[in-house]
Amino acid sequence: MSNVVAGKLERALREARGAAPVVDGPRASESIAMRVLPDFTFPGVRAQLLRIAGCDVRRGVAVLGDIELIGPRGSAKNLRIGPNVTIGPGVVLGLDARITISRGVSIGPRAVLHTGTHALGPETCRMSPTVVGQPIFVEEGAWIGLAAIVLPGVRIGRGAVVSAGAVVTKDVAPNTLVAVNPATVVSELPTEP
Repeated sequence: MSNVVAGKLERALREARGAAPVVDGPRASESIAMRVLPDFTFPGVRAQLLRIAGCDVRRGVAVLGDIELIGPRGSAKNLRIGPNVTIGPGVVLGLDARITISRGVSIGPRAVLHTGTHALGPETCRMSPTVVGQPIFVEEGAWIGLAAIVLPGVRIGRGAVVSAGAVVTKDVAPNTLVAVNPATVVSELPTEP
């Protein structure tokens, strides 16, 4: 690691003590540390920082840029990432409930997976202040494209592809390509024998 990057990392760690909302106490600095590393560098270091923050991250995970963890204090434990997963820069993970990302999944830059939603309130305040978490599960080998949005309670099936910019409001069947907003089935994908 260059002296410039090491200096920025050390300074960010000093400034970050107690600053991150998703991780507690000394773990807050790991969230900030990830931000000072240039995109597409140190993917293993970023994965290790997620482990230190309290996420369950398996071997072979490549985190290619800053990712944002959103949720109540301590919710980093709601993130499980399987082996050989690639996560692009700028990904946002809302951790009001568990997000499980299985083996071999690829998540494109600026994708959003958000587990939190709100009940409908009275006409004077339509958004109820109570957050309702619904888990997201991404099965083995799936690919979530650039800036796709996966909403609470969705399961992305094994080998499915969510195209760039798609908004996924319902489960995606295995080996299916979905696109547009809201995401709709475009075609069935071939499977290996």
